[in-house]
Amino acid sequence: MRNKILGIVISLLLIGCANNPNAPDYPISKSKVKAQTFTYTELSDNKIELWKKARNYIATVYGDSKAVLRVEDEREGSLIGKGLIRWKIFDSVLSPYCYSKYDIRFIAKDHKARLQLELLQGVPATSTCNWALPSNYGYEQVLNQFSSMSEAIESALRGDGKLESMQDF
Repeated sequence: MRNKILGIVISLLLIGCANNPNAPDYPISKSKVKAQTFTYTELSDNKIELWKKARNYIATVYGDSKAVLRVEDEREGSLIGKGLIRWKIFDSVLSPYCYSKYDIRFIAKDHKARLQLELLQGVPATSTCNWALPSNYGYEQVLNQFSSMSEAIESALRGDGKLESMQDF
């Protein structure tokens, strides 16, 4: 009897640990997801040239802008699309890679531009795990990748000539 009670107590403790939303390997809440906005100022080109550079950059790194971009409005200087980002649940070689979708919004004005990237809730068909949102560890990876994407796009807008593949993110 004593062993049964001890077994039940240990089981309850393990279940409590497994369902702890603050645990590093538990999905984050929707309220933690914030759109990441990057603003680029003092750019040398006008709106149309900046828009073309951004569109060409996306086409080059994704291999096909039509697969990513849903709206391309040169006159307004806007690009809207969706991407796929890879992340790990926790910091371990054994952790599987998971995928999430994100929104891409780009707007160009004369000599300035803005990029907004926002993680979307849901499980893409290509994901190997069934998590609608990443873990805390995974979300940190996503934010770091968003920052890297921003740096690469800014470099393209400034004409630095550096192209990094967004598919590696």
